[in-house]
Amino acid sequence: MFQGYPVQGVPVQGVPVQGPGYSYSPAMQSMEHLKTVSHAEIKEEIRVVEAITAALGQEIEMANKYRIHDQYGGEIFYAVEQTDCLTRQLKQCCPDCAAWNVDLLYRGAPAFKLEKEWTATCCCFNRPTVTVRDTSGIPVGSVVDPCTCCNLVFHAKDHEGRDLVTIDGGCCQIGLCCPFPCGPCSRVHFEIQEPDGRQIGEIVKKIKCCKWMIQEDVDNYHVEFGEVGHPAAKLMVLAVAIFMDFKYFNESSRDDDGGIIGDIMESD
Repeated sequence: MFQGYPVQGVPVQGVPVQGPGYSYSPAMQSMEHLKTVSHAEIKEEIRVVEAITAALGQEIEMANKYRIHDQYGGEIFYAVEQTDCLTRQLKQCCPDCAAWNVDLLYRGAPAFKLEKEWTATCCCFNRPTVTVRDTSGIPVGSVVDPCTCCNLVFHAKDHEGRDLVTIDGGCCQIGLCCPFPCGPCSRVHFEIQEPDGRQIGEIVKKIKCCKWMIQEDVDNYHVEFGEVGHPAAKLMVLAVAIFMDFKYFNESSRDDDGGIIGDIMESD
């Protein structure tokens, strides 16, 4: 059971509740929405400038944006990266160390914020952590990217650092080694596990052919919440999906290969 974030203004030990209108804030409204959500779709938007510059050989990193829908197609959140332009470019050379932050908007109003601060990360030292807070500063939890041997693993914790769920993608999936919009190469499965290792849900990263042709580092994610019941716990699972997209799936091979400019120079 998730501990730490109030729903419908009910106080939780260690977490303040602010004023009589608090339960009508965008954060609380989104919590009510998440109560009814059994699965979600996270759809990353194509950034035209980034796609063009990657094809030319030197990608300009633009702000990431995601639309998050429920099982009925209704929008739960619109996630918008707020990282400044210079820091976004630095993410390309030091992704573990660079800071970033994302606002989650509910019906156009800010509800929550995901924040990763600058860190001096090296191997097992000072691993990246994303904190999740509502717009009034009340903490919901955090996501930690631990040091693992080749495995893709993330730990979601509540506001007091207690383990909530683990997202485990393993290391032997063909979609990780050879991403392509066809067959098993188009999907990567991540188990949502309780702290004891029991699977209670799933996240599936999906490559869509049309998006891949335009901008290959734009992905979709299907989240099956399964036995994840508390709305704040569901929010933390969505935060993990966004975090792992930033961490592992925001690189374009077209930029690394020199893009169109690189092809022209090689042909000369």
